[in-house]
Formats: sequence, C-alpha cells, structure tokens
Amino acid sequence: MAGVLIVTDSSTCIPAALIESLNIVVLPISVHLPDSDTSVIEEADGSTWQLTGDIAHEELMGANHPFVTEYLSVIETPGYESALVITPAIEFSTMYRNAALATELATRSTIVHDARTAAAGQALVVLASAEAAARGATLEEVLQVAEDASRRVELVASLSSIEPIRRSGEVPDEVFDTEVITSERSLFRMRDGVIEPLGGANSSTESLEILRGAYLRSAAHGVEASTIFHADAPELAQALKVLVGGVDFVSGFSIAMQVYTGSGVVGIAWLPTLER
Repeated sequence: MAGVLIVTDSSTCIPAALIESLNIVVLPISVHLPDSDTSVIEEADGSTWQLTGDIAHEELMGANHPFVTEYLSVIETPGYESALVITPAIEFSTMYRNAALATELATRSTIVHDARTAAAGQALVVLASAEAAARGATLEEVLQVAEDASRRVELVASLSSIEPIRRSGEVPDEVFDTEVITSERSLFRMRDGVIEPLGGANSSTESLEILRGAYLRSAAHGVEASTIFHADAPELAQALKVLVGGVDFVSGFSIAMQVYTGSGVVGIAWLPTLER
C-alpha cells in the first residue's frame, strides 16, 4: 500500500507530466460562461483553456470550487494509508473549508493544509509535498515539508488590468493605491495569505525588470524550485525566463485564476533557500 496521497486543485497549473509522475490528484474547477447555462471544466493542469476571442471581453460568472463530496471521494482513493489536501490561502477561496469538512467524514487519516499562497505558489508547495511523499515520508513528515514550503514561498506578478481583480472583491481596497491604479501595468506580491502592492510600471519591459528585481533580492542564497506563470502571455513569460536565468517550468495560468485576474498576467513563484 502506498503512503500519503497528495490532493490539490487545478488552479495550481501544475504540468501534466509532474502530476502523473508524482501521483498527485488534482480536482478540477468549473467556470460558468456568460449568458450560458453551461460551464467549462478545467483539465487537471489548468492550462488547456484560455480566455480568448469574444469571451475575453465578457465578465465570467465565477468559478465553482470543488465540493465537499468531491474532496471526500478522492481522499478515499484505494491504496493509500493517508492523505494531505493542499488548498489556496483561506482568504481567497472556500476550498480549505470544503476540504476540512470532507476530512471530518473521511475514514482515512487526512490533514488539510492551507498553502498561504495560490496558483503557482501553491503549485510549489504541492510539488515539494508530493516529492516527500514519493520518498516514503509519513503524513506528519509530509505536512512538515508543506508547512516549511508555505512559510518560504514567494510569488510576484504583473497584471495588464486591475479591473477583474477589483471586481472579484477578493483583494482589499487599500491594495489599490494611486500608482497601481494609474500605471499601464500593476504589480503585486503574495506572501503568507496577504497581497501587497509592488507599485506600477509604464511598460511590459519595466514590469519584467521589477519582477526580476524582487526575485533576485529574495534569491540571494539560492532557489530550491521556481516557476513562471502567465495568462495568454507566452512572450512575456519567455522574456521573464531569460531575465531570471531560467526556471523549473513555465505554465499557463488557469482559467479559474483568469476569472479573477484577466488575461495578460505574467509572474514568477519560487522557494528561496534560507541563509544558513
């Protein structure tokens, strides 16, 4: 029997090859289309559907997070001794609450962990945990890895428009200072469940330099893992990859995240090595 099952959601945008190789279970998120009774279900890696064409200019109806019953079903997957469910920061989604309710009903030993970040930052927490589980670590040991990664993980991003994220109501109004509102691109940092403004930039090139600076300052002692993410902006992602000297992987931003941020997003998440 295998050890610890790692469960997360498709907003993490983890590449399919890593999901398969590390046996991660990824619950999909559905997004309602405007003026429609239908919804789009994300693939496990969250990167196969983008906001393009006419839909990109519409207000999507929001994302349906995995339900309690969906969490419970995968937690009970046969062949594992225990499970660790890793969710986005509780400040930005209902997934932690849903997963926590599922653990109360589960017959298997299960822990829910708030990654204190989201999207690509959450992906790095998940991958660190899955690698520990693959090495045969116990549930308590895997949780320690997840907690350590959550304390260290950094994420910075540049948005082409702040209107989608303001409309979502998930970010406090005080984050949107004058510079953020009036600049061509707005920059933010997510750390420990808090979104902080990094100011604005008057061009994509300037915004990439700001992201690079934030990365290099934090990565002074090295980086254990890193990823660049984007929302229908592969050219910006490639340019940022060159600026920072390469990352472990590049992924498309999930549609669930694009509901809140819009297209044109580019950013980087990493696990810095702490000074010894």
